[in-house]
Amino acid sequence: MKRLLPLLLAVLLPTAAAEVKRIPGTDAYYSYEVDAMTDANESFVVIAEVNDTSAETTFLILCRNGQPRMYFDTKNDLLSVEDYDMDRSPNLMYRVDAQQAKTIPTVVTTEDGEPDYTTLGFDTARTQIMLTALTNAQQKITFRILRNGASALDYTFSTKGFKEAWRNVKSCK
Repeated sequence: MKRLLPLLLAVLLPTAAAEVKRIPGTDAYYSYEVDAMTDANESFVVIAEVNDTSAETTFLILCRNGQPRMYFDTKNDLLSVEDYDMDRSPNLMYRVDAQQAKTIPTVVTTEDGEPDYTTLGFDTARTQIMLTALTNAQQKITFRILRNGASALDYTFSTKGFKEAWRNVKSCK
């Protein structure tokens, strides 16, 4: 999996032209890239889920216009066609280390104008909340996707290496 993730990122992400680097001994990856014409930070940070041996479940932070955009991407459907059509995305519970769990809303996403049922996004305020959670976590952050009309899905991400990867992309600035 550790070798598969950078390859997948290089194929899937347009900003992956720069070298994808792994923080040694972690599931955290990053690529620092600056747009040659605008000098805008076009970097990204990816954390792979600890139990997904196929590297299909990731927490992704894209740098765009000096701001982070955050996405949760998995191989599993996180919402139905009806949910997407009604712009009704599931809530996400998260737990930092052994702290009390908290719940925040997510937003539906598209890919090339088509519905993406396996990816959830966050608005600007929730992105800041999640960045704070990732930064404050000492070991892990656990997510539970509260799907409408379907069983909840749990995912665990080690936060080891996140702070270094975030520094290496200059916090999207």
